Formats: sequence, structure tokens, C-alpha cells
Amino acid sequence: MIVGKKWAGPALALTLAMTGCGGGGRPAAAETFELTETTPAATGDVASVTWALPAGEPASLDPARTGDYSANTVGTNLCESLLRLNTDYSTSPGLASEVTQRDATTVVITVRDGVRFWDGAALTAEDVVYSLRRNLDPRLASYSAHVFANVASIDKTGPLEVTVRFRTPDMQFIPDLAGVPGAIVEERFATRAAARFGTASGGLMCTGPFRLDGWQSGRKITLKRNDAYWDAGRRAKAATFQFVFLTDSSTLTSALLSGEVDGVYGAPAGSIAALRKTGAGRLYFGPSTETVSLGAVAADGPAADPRIRQALDLAIDKGSFVTSVLKGAGEPLKTFTPPLAWSGSPAKSVYDAGYAALPDTAKADLGAARQLVTDAAPSRRDLVVALPAGDQSLLQTATIAQAAAQRIGLTMTIRQLQPAEFSGLFYDPGLRDGIDFIATTGYLEVPGALYYAPGFVLKGATFNWTHYDNPEVTRNITAAVSATDPAASARAFVAAQAIYGPAKLQITLAESYNRLFLNKRITGAPASFSYISSAWAALVGQA
Repeated sequence: MIVGKKWAGPALALTLAMTGCGGGGRPAAAETFELTETTPAATGDVASVTWALPAGEPASLDPARTGDYSANTVGTNLCESLLRLNTDYSTSPGLASEVTQRDATTVVITVRDGVRFWDGAALTAEDVVYSLRRNLDPRLASYSAHVFANVASIDKTGPLEVTVRFRTPDMQFIPDLAGVPGAIVEERFATRAAARFGTASGGLMCTGPFRLDGWQSGRKITLKRNDAYWDAGRRAKAATFQFVFLTDSSTLTSALLSGEVDGVYGAPAGSIAALRKTGAGRLYFGPSTETVSLGAVAADGPAADPRIRQALDLAIDKGSFVTSVLKGAGEPLKTFTPPLAWSGSPAKSVYDAGYAALPDTAKADLGAARQLVTDAAPSRRDLVVALPAGDQSLLQTATIAQAAAQRIGLTMTIRQLQPAEFSGLFYDPGLRDGIDFIATTGYLEVPGALYYAPGFVLKGATFNWTHYDNPEVTRNITAAVSATDPAASARAFVAAQAIYGPAKLQITLAESYNRLFLNKRITGAPASFSYISSAWAALVGQA
């Protein structure tokens, strides 16, 4: 979603010594961050938990309309997917007891027997077919429609069997079933609710460890434990889970410190110091797929020239960026697909080697950057970077890019847009007129190196805003998507990445560690970014 290591044990202590903003100042004091995939397991049940949603109130909890932090944080505890996403970004069976790649263009899903919706109705193959087919309906405009782009048919082929056939092989499809593309809803309830399904007035009907109990628009969403949940080992430990909408960082921090709110994912970066010192709870840092980038959105002009993108990349000191914007809780990243995406793959070593071979531009090189600008001889040297109004971290990001541009002979104007207008940039070319770059965050909500790349590098793809077109990249990405052998797919992906990575279609600045705060009375929540596609709240209970 457009918003490198395997951990040998449950936690890894990292000591990061960062320099000042210019890249040449006196080193800042070393910060030590312990990355952990999980928090200590809960020892018992709790009556209630209050959780903050810093991104605000979800527009919908319908899985087909779930595509952001708030909706995923709540909705994945309600509507389960066919596969489960584990804390290391590997997958395991969920509502499907098995998913099999029968051949290059056929996937067979075995629906788990004995699962019931909250209303007591049994989960059927028909429900699975209905839920998956919804993503093919252009009238619904599902956020997951791109996942089904190569799907030819979805049919019930047995009492508890569903078969998906493809026009062309798609090896990313099965991992995608661990996220909202694989979420299952009850057909009968959804068809009756129609357009209201997933809203405060229409409700939901799913199988998860919690059920939707109430939704007070502008205030809170309340979940109640599903005492008849099919997986006894993952029965929710909290009787009630209440989500409140707190978008102001200062208000949120005060609520965490006072105990008014028990927990949050995405704790404010600016409050890291205060949250690490408080006795009210603990701030955890986990491995993540979240990235901060400058995305080139122009099909012509300076941003469409890879030399200008490379120059801007070389002009920004990534270590200083991590220190100033992420407060040290992150690390420079070489490309837009972070290593956690493939950490659960059997071909992990191939991906790791390919990532290691990419050029390392973490340190600024102003001399090389200025030479690239000279070589490019752009028709204009004024650039515009857009970001959503009110996002202080992205404003800092844009300000750093602005200063870097000035150091290499370019100028950059910062344009703040209302959130809805900014979101429209991603899909409406007309809204991108007059804009060269966007400052943005993004994340992968499912595992797989192929989740991001095709959308950025293939001709005509949704996020290929610069009209990038390299035949060798296209050939290798196509081969990676089509390969049934994980190692062969990884080798093809790495070959493509070696070409498009240095082109800096996205100037990826850093990976941001997941920031989880828990009040001292609760524990159990996953600390890795896997929460974004898992029923994480069921694990939260008494500390």
C-alpha cells in the first residue's frame, strides 16, 4: 500500500550512531533500539482495552473498501482472510486449511470445515467464491482489484473447495490471500446490506475473534469478543475492544501517558523520547515494511529524467533523515521493497543477495549529485513536491528534500494539499499537473517481493507515473510473476531490481520501524508490522 535482515531470535538490539542534518556535523548520541516481532504473551483476560487510531475514523470496514491504516487496524480483527500473516511475514492456514498451486494457472483453496459466522451460519465455499468475486466487480471498485487482474474465473469445485484460474500465471496471488484481498464475508448478509455493508449503519458479518458491536461516527468503534470463535487457541482475551479516533499527536501522547488510552500502533515519532521514559507503559519497536519516499509523479520535465532523481537521492543524507524525522527509529533503505517482504520466502537468500548488491546511497555525495544535474541540463530547475496537509513528518521530509535540492542547483516548492486531494493524485493524472514529486509513506500489507514492483515498473501500471519502460525489466518481472519455482522467481526479480532500482522511480529514504505502545496492564500484541493484516487484538490481554 502506498502510503534487511532475518532476526535470529525474538529480538535484536541495534545501536545506531547518526550524524547531524548536514551529514558532516558532530555525531549524535547513539540510540539503541531493540527490534522485536512480538511482545510477552498475555497471562489472562481483561474486561476492556481502549486503542487509538491516529489516522482517524475509517471510511468503511468492508474488506473490499479497506486500504489504509485505520480500516486495516480494526477490520482484520473482524473479517478474517484465507491465510494468516505471521509476525515474520510468512503465512500459515487461516479460513483456508490449505491453498495449493495446482499448476501455473490454477490455485485450489480448501475451505476450513467447522467455521461459523457471528450469526451461527456455517462458512461455505459459496461465501468464499462470493467474497473473492466481489473484487472483480468494477461497480464496487474494490481496493484489492489489482490483485485479481490476472484472474479468469473463481468457482466452487467441491463441497469445501474453490478453484481460481488465471489467464496468465500470477505467483503473488497466494501471498496476497493473507491480507484483505483474501478476507471472507457472509454472502447473505452482504447482499442484503448492499451499499451500506461495512458502514456504521450497515454493519458486517464475518468470522473473526471479535464482532462489530457499535460504531459512533466521529467518536469510537466498539468490538465484542466472539465467544464461539472457531480457533480456541486464538480466542480473544479482551471482552471489549474500543477504538477511539485521536489524530492530534499531542493529544494522543497525553492520553497514552495518562492511561486514558491503553495502546496504539504508529505512536508519534516526535513523542518517542517521552514514551520511552514513562512508567505508564512500554514503547516497542518492531520490524516493518513501512517506507518514506519521494515519488516522481511527472511523465515529463525534470522528475521524469532518472539523472535528476538520482541527483536528488544523492543529495539527501539518509542517516540524518532517520535521525531528524524518525528520531532514530528506522534505517536507510536502498529501494522501495523492504527486506521484510521476503523474509518468510524459501528464496530469501536470493533476495538478500540481490538487495545487498544494489548501490548504497545512504550517505550524501553532493559532488556526484551536482554532476548529474549538469549532465541532465534540465529545461527548468524549479520542482514542486506535494504532501498531505497536517502531516508533520512528511512536511519535515519535504523540507529536507527542499534543502537538498538547493544544494545541487535546483529549487523546490512545497505544496500542501488536503488529504482527499492528495489521495486523488495516485489515480487521477489531471491532479498531478504541475507537480514533480510527492512526499509519501507506504507499506506492504502482505508478503512477497512482487507486491510492489509490477505496479511501479511495468508500462501502463497504476503507479508508473514517469512512463518508465525498460524491456529487460518487463521481461524479468513477467518471468518472476510466472515462475512456479520460488528461487527462479527470485532470480528474475533480482535481475529486474538491479536495473530499475538505480533509476530511483521512488527515491526511498528509509524504512520506519513499527512503533507500538502498550499500557503496563496489557501485553500480547504483535510488535512487527504484521498487525496490519492479522487479527492482532485477540492476543492482547493481561500483562
